Amino acid sequence: MQFSLCIDSIYPEENLKEKLKKIKQAGFSYIEFWDWRDKDLNLIINSGLKVTNFSGNRISSLILDDKEKVIGEINVSLKIARKLECKQIMLLSDVLKSDGSVEASPKNREEKLLHLYENLKEIIKIAEKEKVLFALEPLNTIKDHKNYFLDSFQITLELVKSVNSEYLKILYDIYHMQIMEGNILDTLQKYHQFIGYIHIANVPYRCEPWIGELDYNFILKELSKVYSGFVGFEFFVKEKSFSYEKLYDWVQSIDL
Repeated sequence: MQFSLCIDSIYPEENLKEKLKKIKQAGFSYIEFWDWRDKDLNLIINSGLKVTNFSGNRISSLILDDKEKVIGEINVSLKIARKLECKQIMLLSDVLKSDGSVEASPKNREEKLLHLYENLKEIIKIAEKEKVLFALEPLNTIKDHKNYFLDSFQITLELVKSVNSEYLKILYDIYHMQIMEGNILDTLQKYHQFIGYIHIANVPYRCEPWIGELDYNFILKELSKVYSGFVGFEFFVKEKSFSYEKLYDWVQSIDL
């Protein structure tokens, strides 16, 4: 199991050059982010850190837009992935507004689900050709992402099974799924073969893993028995004493 830091959520206002330097000095080797368009990619490439994951569709909706628009954005994202030597791209069902919500749509759930499936079938052909893993992420609609379509792990799982490709898996965000469904560890253990990436933040504050209702020491120790992929720290800093070194020391203390 390896760990990556989301540079968009952890100290989002911090100077990127300084942030990358601090992350590397603390002992981490991997980072991830949301949209690539607002990033200095050359700075990231020359930082000595590797990119493990970023968003592939920030401006096209898998449930609303036609395949030409979706494929167009995916192809551009794949060019960025090649430049960054990143082998995984995150997919969202909807386009998120600045507050995290989604514009309401008159389409019913069946129409959205079918359109999502059809778009996935098209773009997975590209993933298979490029040998890049796509990770489809369900989010919570209770607190953070109102009107987001894919808010159920089981529906996401059925979609992934239906597409039936080794290049489409689930990005399982423990924070989001704890809010929506709970039963975190059992789900991860039972369906780990369908999960290609994991995000963590504690509940209810979406903050450091050691603050909140979830015992991440226990979860990660148990998870390590069945999962050896990346775990991304996608949280917002809550405590004043937080540092990248403190996060690194916390990871080491779990003794995985």
